[in-house]
Amino acid sequence: MTSFGPFRGVLFDVDGTLADSVGLFYEMSLDVFREADLPAPPRERVYALMSEGSDNPWPALFPTDYPDVEALVARVFAERRDHWMRRYYEDTQPLAGGVELVEQLAEAGYTLGIVTSSGRDLPFLDRWGIRHRFEVVIGREDVDQRKPHPEPIERCLSALRLEARDAVYVGDSRIDVRAARAAGVAAVGVTTGTATVAGLQEEGADLVVASLTELAPTFSPRR
Repeated sequence: MTSFGPFRGVLFDVDGTLADSVGLFYEMSLDVFREADLPAPPRERVYALMSEGSDNPWPALFPTDYPDVEALVARVFAERRDHWMRRYYEDTQPLAGGVELVEQLAEAGYTLGIVTSSGRDLPFLDRWGIRHRFEVVIGREDVDQRKPHPEPIERCLSALRLEARDAVYVGDSRIDVRAARAAGVAAVGVTTGTATVAGLQEEGADLVVASLTELAPTFSPRR
């Protein structure tokens, strides 16, 4: 595979890109539907909604005549949130090749950042030993408008003192590619999360890979 770039900086999404966490989000859906006494929604449907940036995909999955969906979802979320977040923080593992790619890029002289729709508090990055590799982490609490709006990526670029033409954003969802396009940065789609190859290509990804392991050879050393 030929080198991809040239770039000075690489920005990463987290869930479904570096972190093997989208399965947990599907399990959250199972909890909601179990409480509603309804059949489990198809995983592909949940992922499709997540890929479009839905923070609360569950109402769209319910029968149209189901009463008080929002109230049910709010109650289950209130009851289960601490459990879900504990599992997210303590159990999330890196996707194949992620830690190695981050280390490789840092050692090769790239400037690294994170742009995520999750919160900035991501303790598993410390557990994996790579948080220090990221000069900037932009989370949902840092922006007024989340992806697919370009603001999160633009804020990260500004903090890293990078021009859009000098950076690439790596993400697993349609909104990741859409946000990258809107911010003027190159976009790499990885199919380890919520989007399909076709979905990432439809959004205009410059490159689509099956895993971060596959992406590693595309970056040339900067020093």
